[in-house]
Amino acid sequence: MIGGFCMNRRSALQFFGLGLGVACVPALARPAKEKGWFGFAVSVDVEGFSLNPTLRSAKIETVVPSSPADIGGLLAGDLIVEAQGVTVAGAKAEALRVAVQRAVGETLQLTIKRGSSAPRVVVLTAIAKPVGV
Repeated sequence: MIGGFCMNRRSALQFFGLGLGVACVPALARPAKEKGWFGFAVSVDVEGFSLNPTLRSAKIETVVPSSPADIGGLLAGDLIVEAQGVTVAGAKAEALRVAVQRAVGETLQLTIKRGSSAPRVVVLTAIAKPVGV
């Protein structure tokens, strides 16, 4: 739900794992695909205050055990440098939300930076959100 709420510069937005927004499409266009889930939550540092702020950084806050994020090796504290080819620093929140929105079975490519290590690419496959999560 990136852009769903932005209360301050360190707003916790759940745009990568615990709730991706869904685009509304006309009913005649095509059947909606099931929204994918990756199992991690992100906090973002934003510039300014608006409904579509500019991002400075995105950090993984939590990873759900046995989720695609956990299986992919993501850890709380990892910085997301790039998502689906969109560089996080300087991106508009809505552009990044659209870039990471995936249906069940689709992949999400992230470039992650952990501590002083070199950035690395992680590819996650979206699953249906488990009941009770």
